[in-house]
Amino acid sequence: MRDDIRRGMRTHLAALEEALERGDRRAGWKIGFNDPAAQERMGLDATLIGHLVGSRVLASGATCTLPEGAAGRVEVEVAIELASDVPASADLADARDAIRRLLPALEVVDFSRSFDDVETILGHDIFHEAVVFGKEGSGRFGSSLEGVAAIASRNGERVAEGDLSLVPADLAEVVRHVADSLAAVGEHLRAGERIIAGSLVKPIEVAPGDRVSADLGPLGTVEVRF
Repeated sequence: MRDDIRRGMRTHLAALEEALERGDRRAGWKIGFNDPAAQERMGLDATLIGHLVGSRVLASGATCTLPEGAAGRVEVEVAIELASDVPASADLADARDAIRRLLPALEVVDFSRSFDDVETILGHDIFHEAVVFGKEGSGRFGSSLEGVAAIASRNGERVAEGDLSLVPADLAEVVRHVADSLAAVGEHLRAGERIIAGSLVKPIEVAPGDRVSADLGPLGTVEVRF
């Protein structure tokens, strides 16, 4: 792991520990920069890993209030829910067995935060503001996205179609990558956590009064209001 990535991860993990000390809870992890073109611009050869906490998890249909001055965007993602811990160096079969189900998700990000360098981006948790998961009971078992499509709408108007090639066809690869990356900085994947696997669309610009929804076919639907 590059030194700047290691330093940036330690910074955002320190923020996670502070949140937990305040009574927050671990919710999981996020993939950042899964678009190859974005990776090339940032000089990356793999995706980055951020964290999720319970206070920033919203139910589908909830209203998200952005901070004053935020440049709000929404990303359509697939969430991976884990049934068991995943150690470092797990093989693909073990990573696959650890997946309980796949869910639709929306990540709210704030692009007013610094893009200066990878360490800074990791330090502010890769622009993360909130995550919205599909309704309880949505999703399906397995690690494959076969048959899944992603259609995003803003205020009832279709604005984007997801590019499923931006995430691995077998999401066990994402699980293994997160497990190995966390192990490099003394963390690990735990049962019950969720991983949002990276944006399937160009981030959708939002403003107060907007409503963004996504239909991921067999995985279900998810929505957030502003």
